Amino acid sequence: MSRYLTDQLARHPNIEVLTHTEVAALHGDGQLQGLTVADRRDGSRRDLDARALFVFIGADPHTGWLQGILALDRSGFILTGRDAPAAGQPAAGRLPLETTAPGVFAAGDVRSGSIKRVASAVGEGSMAVRLVHDHLARRLA
Repeated sequence: MSRYLTDQLARHPNIEVLTHTEVAALHGDGQLQGLTVADRRDGSRRDLDARALFVFIGADPHTGWLQGILALDRSGFILTGRDAPAAGQPAAGRLPLETTAPGVFAAGDVRSGSIKRVASAVGEGSMAVRLVHDHLARRLA
């Protein structure tokens, strides 16, 4: 998250940022009225009055398991399209969102160079579906 956004959140009197915390339950009848949160470090739980909830899962890509399988940038985001080094096929022939593994596509926040916004991730996801069809059509041609 951008520093200016975290600073704004920290200063806002109606916002409480809970780290190392997961939502254990939502409460309400037709609309959110409260929630139960659990601290992942010690397991303690507490109930909170809430009318809104924003879940921020972080900005780390958690792609270590792909190391040596797909090309990643220095921060661990997946390289796609022309940004991905040639492996298996020339970068010039690689489809947008296609990784270094032919026919494997990455979309959304995990992709290097992505906008890191939900609307963009949704668009890339639908784009990836079309690109899979294009990839399969190429293979059958």
